[in-house]
Amino acid sequence: MAKKLLIGAAGGILVLNVGILVFPDPNATVAVEIFSALCGMAFLFLGARAEAQPARPSEPASVCLAPPRPEAEIIAFLALLQEHGRLVDFAREEIAGATDAQVGAAARVVHAGCRKVLDEYFDIQPVHPGQEGDRVALEPGYDAAAHRLLGMVPDRPPYQGKLLHPGWMSPSVKLPRITGITERQPWPVIAPAEVELR
Repeated sequence: MAKKLLIGAAGGILVLNVGILVFPDPNATVAVEIFSALCGMAFLFLGARAEAQPARPSEPASVCLAPPRPEAEIIAFLALLQEHGRLVDFAREEIAGATDAQVGAAARVVHAGCRKVLDEYFDIQPVHPGQEGDRVALEPGYDAAAHRLLGMVPDRPPYQGKLLHPGWMSPSVKLPRITGITERQPWPVIAPAEVELR
């Protein structure tokens, strides 16, 4: 609205000035000067008002947040491993001076908690149905991305060998819901700082 008024006023001043040039009249000159001064004051007023008003966001801040990135889901999952298995604490701890018994006791806590999280959020199944140590044959057309061949590998299948590890796959995943993300904190917290009040 203000932009249209400014354009209209500038057009009016231009028309009046052209009119004075074509039809010179002392009284008209004074009228144009007064009109120009009034328009100038209006321009200043409108410009100052526009600067003083803060820009209004089109949506509330909570709605303007960017959608969670895949990396945020990974951090949220890491937070679950920390909450239930203290995995981050264990991995970040310096254990070079710890005894085997101390490491073993900590590993039991990590194992139980992390297994619980994996069982809840992933459908984990073996890639190969055989047991470790079984003799296996991989025929032409086997899933090369799901098998790692070790040792002397012939040019083409079939391959005969011993199963060292059945591998793991997850046909379904239920990632945790991401909460607590704000503009000031765009990433999930892995573990909140704990403060004991006295």
